[in-house]
Order: sequence, then structure tokens, then C-alpha cells
Amino acid sequence: MGLRRMRALLDQLGSPDRRLRIIHIAGSKGKGSTAAFAAAIGQAAGYRVGLSTSPHLHSYRERIAIHGSPVTHAQFARFAAAVHDETDQLERSRPELGQVTAFEILTAMALLAFEQESCDLAVVEVGLGGTFDATNVVDPVVSVITRLDLEHTQVLGDSIESIAANKAGIIKRHTPVVTAAQEAAALAVIRATAEQRHAPLQIAVVDFAWEGSWRDFAWRGASLELTQLHAGLAGAHQMENASLAIAAWGVLRKAGFDLEESAIRMGVEATHLPGRFERVEREGHTWVLDGAHTPVAAAALADELLAEFGQPVTGIVALLRDKQADQFVQALAPAISELIVTTTANPRSIPADELAHIASTVLSQTIPSPGIDTAFQRIRAASPGPEVVVITGSLSLVAEARTRLGLANPDDDSPNPGICG
Repeated sequence: MGLRRMRALLDQLGSPDRRLRIIHIAGSKGKGSTAAFAAAIGQAAGYRVGLSTSPHLHSYRERIAIHGSPVTHAQFARFAAAVHDETDQLERSRPELGQVTAFEILTAMALLAFEQESCDLAVVEVGLGGTFDATNVVDPVVSVITRLDLEHTQVLGDSIESIAANKAGIIKRHTPVVTAAQEAAALAVIRATAEQRHAPLQIAVVDFAWEGSWRDFAWRGASLELTQLHAGLAGAHQMENASLAIAAWGVLRKAGFDLEESAIRMGVEATHLPGRFERVEREGHTWVLDGAHTPVAAAALADELLAEFGQPVTGIVALLRDKQADQFVQALAPAISELIVTTTANPRSIPADELAHIASTVLSQTIPSPGIDTAFQRIRAASPGPEVVVITGSLSLVAEARTRLGLANPDDDSPNPGICG
């Protein structure tokens, strides 16, 4: 089916995407962070920015943000109703296109919202892959490809080349593209696609670079140099994500957007994303919540934990079935003294006993817990309790933990737009 159904739905809505200027972001790691940096820079420059990301932590409204805040319940309901009206008509008039998916509805809602709310710029994150993702109907000002890794192999293929080919599907003819540093095989695919489509390509480390720590780093490109940058998101890997966003904004400047150096600094520092090395103090403990769910992300998290706290910490981990559980635990292990493995409400979550069996081959101090509440009870009952607890492995676990730590409202009632209406 390709993108015909998504294009038809947007056309019935009046083609809102064609009146938007868009940054389109694909990749395996860092998509959400890069999108957040790009949006924050735009807001600091005085632009009204729409941000479409996935998945969400607590509410579907988080997937459609305007000028730094999720749309309201009323806005969400209004855009959902508008899209559902056209969805019903499309499915009746063109049954050969099949049933519109929930993600297609959400994408259409986001693009409609950004157009109707007069956004100067939309930052749109790919849902899965690139080539056939619903977001790939857009015609962006610049495309961005973040770091690639083996992921969703049952859909995207089991080699880095096949994954790169899918992600590179967002590259449009004559449209500039910015890519993170990649494995040689992946970069070769991206480079070949860009050349075939006559898309000017900027490669991290080659065409722009950064140095320092996330608390104080410098960035340099062909026509811009910046110093004393502070990333609002913690971790050495966030320098790369911020750098991709800065490079994308370099393209936007050439396309007519005004951007002062001060706005870049302000935006990079103001960037905030719940569940990305989110640090909170509660009940005498330091809690670190991070949505890392691949071995590469786990290794980056382990490095940051050791750099921040200087010694291994207690971990609470839940993982989904399609993740490389043994490799994830292996990558995280250097930063963990005791591991509590649990499960979540997600039906794909690995049962605690099964995950404990896997993890215990790497970490002898592994304890199964049937749920997050029991894991929290163990932390609270320990004497002396751990100073630092990291919660990671899946966004569903991070969401449950944020709710129990009082960081989120458990009663958000925005429904799945794919089943409401």
C-alpha cells in the first residue's frame, strides 16, 4: 500500500502538510532527543514550533506539542474528531486503501494541528523505519538521520545495511540531509541514497563536530562556531543529538529562518525530555529514570551513571520481548551493584522470573520482582537503603515509576485516537 492511504487522508483534510515547513527526523537512537533540541532552538528563536513524537509516556496528547506544551484535551478531541470524519469517508469511498491505522490518525492530527495553530515550523519524528512510515508523506526543509542500530529487525531487516536503507527512505530529492556518524556500511547506504536523489549531505564528525562534555561543549561547522554550550539533556551522547539539531538549523538559516547564536545556546540548554536521564530526589533516594531499551543505549547510560555518581548503583529493569535482554544487561552491568528485574502492564513485557534467569548469568545480585510496586517496597525496606536507583529498560516501566514518584497524573484521559470517535 505504501503511503497512498496516508496521502489520501491528508488530501481530504486539505493537505495541511503542504503549508508547513518541516524538519523530518529518523534513526534508531536519539530521535526524540534530537527532535526536542530542534524544537527548543526554534522556540528560543521566537518561532511557534509544533513537535510530533512517539511513543508517549503517559498521554497520547504528548505526541502533539505546540510551543513546548502538549495540546489540551479540548484540542486533542477537536483534531481527533476532524480526522475521524475524513477517515470514515475515506474508508467508505476508497475501500481498496484499507483501514486507516492509529498511527496514521495521530500523524494526520499532528499535521492538522500544526497548520491550524499557525506553527512556523514542525519537527516531525518518524514512528518506525522511514520509507513506509506514515510521516514520510511530508516534504521537509531538511531531513535528519540519527545514530542507527539493529532494531525492529522483524520489520526493518536483520542487517545494518537494510535498516540504513529503510531510514534513508526519508531522503527527498534535492532536500538537504544531516546524518549522525554511522558504521561504515550504514553510512555507505545513506551516502549512496543522497547522491542518487541529489540531496546535499552533511555528516557528523566530517562536516560538523563537537568537543567537551555535555555540561560545556563547543560546536563547529562550515560557517558557524559556538562555544560554552550546555545540553539540557544529560549524557555524553546528547552532545551528538544537540549537534544534529544545530546542523539542521544551519540548513534552516539558509532557507530563510532567522537564528541568532544566543537562541541556539538558550534552546540547547532549555531542552527537557521526561524519561531521558531524568533525575529526581524522593524519599531519601536519588532516582534516575531513563528510557534506554537497546544495548547501545544501555552502554551509554552505564557510562553516564558512573561519570555522575562514581560507583555502581541499584537498578530496576523491565524489558520487552523484542529486545536483546542478555546484551542489554551486559551493557548496563558495569554501573549496577544490585539489579531488581520486574515486569510492566505492557503485554510484551518479559515476566520477572524469566528476565531474572537471563540477567543472573551476568549479575549475580539479581532479584525478581512481580511489579514496580513490589520493587519500590524492596527499595524502601532496605536498611540502609540505596542512595541512587536507576529505572530503565522500557518506557512503560519509566512511565509507571514516574506516576508512583508523583511526577505524572495517572488519570490523564486522552484516549487512543485509533479507537475513539
